[in-house]
Amino acid sequence: MELDFGLGVLSLDLTGIPTNNPVLFGWWLFTHGGLWVVVVALIPILWQAWRLNRQHKYEHGFEYVLLAVDVPKETEQSPRAVEHIFSALAATYARGTVYDRLWKGRVQETFSFEIVSLGGYIQFLIRTSKDFRDLIEASIYSQYPNAEITQVEDYVGRIPTNFDTAAYDLWGTEFVFNNKNVYPIRTYPEFEHELSQEFKDPMAQLLETMGRINADEDIWLQLLVIPIDDEWKSHAKAEVEKIIKGQAKSSHGILYYLFVGLPLGVLSDLADVFRYGLGLFGGEEEGEELMVKERTIMQLTPGQRKVVEAIERKVSKIGFRVKFRMIYWGRRESFLKGRGVAAVVGAIQQFNTLDLNGFKPSKLVTTKAEYFLKESRINRKQKSMLRSYKRRSAHRGAGHGIIMNIEELATVYHFPVVTVKAPLVKKTELKKAEPPFALPVLQTKYLKPVGVAEPTTISKSGAPTNLPFVE
Repeated sequence: MELDFGLGVLSLDLTGIPTNNPVLFGWWLFTHGGLWVVVVALIPILWQAWRLNRQHKYEHGFEYVLLAVDVPKETEQSPRAVEHIFSALAATYARGTVYDRLWKGRVQETFSFEIVSLGGYIQFLIRTSKDFRDLIEASIYSQYPNAEITQVEDYVGRIPTNFDTAAYDLWGTEFVFNNKNVYPIRTYPEFEHELSQEFKDPMAQLLETMGRINADEDIWLQLLVIPIDDEWKSHAKAEVEKIIKGQAKSSHGILYYLFVGLPLGVLSDLADVFRYGLGLFGGEEEGEELMVKERTIMQLTPGQRKVVEAIERKVSKIGFRVKFRMIYWGRRESFLKGRGVAAVVGAIQQFNTLDLNGFKPSKLVTTKAEYFLKESRINRKQKSMLRSYKRRSAHRGAGHGIIMNIEELATVYHFPVVTVKAPLVKKTELKKAEPPFALPVLQTKYLKPVGVAEPTTISKSGAPTNLPFVE
């Protein structure tokens, strides 16, 4: 077979191709260059698999602890106090060297802020690496001096990964945003009354719902917080410019843009150059008057101006990558989605706004299925969702997660204020206080270990008696 393109004759020998047998044709194609196509296609897949394996090994080196946090019943702290706790976590971000990330599989350590209802008993929990336990405790005590922090055993063992699906049922999801990451949700300042300044805590509805479940049911909420850099804020600038310039969102796909939108745009530009560049239709001055001017922020509608201000307010604070998960589990005879699912999801949707952002259950990460092999697919999704929650995985689930700043995090996860009367929320019973000044100290005798100096005698009324001093 000869092909003539005007630059010479190209000869192709097609006589040896077995076109009458698809199996032989596939083998011929594989041995005549197809092998390299397969190798090139497999390189990124194998690289990603090897990289994930290295990251999992690196994560196994972390040692985590689970802390239960109990705050006083009469605390008057607003969610702003928890906002300061989240801001302290930004100091833990460490990107590491290229060698650490690519070869060692270095990943960012995570923090898991959880609210669980175990048979109606509600507890606030924080899971952190042992390396940052002091940071977490110092941040909490600085805002809640009378709080009690206790290391507890992990509760996730209450539900076996391969639980009996005939006796128990599970519903789980991962919450994602309705809009882009740069748009904020409804935050705690918006829950204050404009005139009385009374704060209507959105946590009240959530805790009341979680406290109403039966003894053989559990509701778990998890906010997996991963420190990140400020690269995400660059998208906010582009979004604000798009709103100000009035660029409408196109509902057409990439093919429409390539074959219709792009050619029409080029023809329109050429027509403008021809008309105004050659001085047609009244000359250059008249052409300038006919050109559409770009809008400024002062020409925006009140709603558009509110959106721009909200975006700029969100990017003005520290942001984190977040995985927001929920699990509802219980025996089938008491499992009720209206109580454990609809009520909790409804409480979470208090943070939604139609013009900005809000939460919704992910369609990709869910425990429901329809049509073919429905029961087996639901069981597989339930166990996958439970496994992601138990591992506090930053990789499994709906993409890389959502971006929330410290104000949004403090809105969704904060300790209830004094007006919240949920009866089964664990709180401290007593208020701590410093001992009176100059209180006498009872000295206790003990056996002094060998090689250890005598202990320093301390009196409440003065400095240690054997403390060295300068004349």
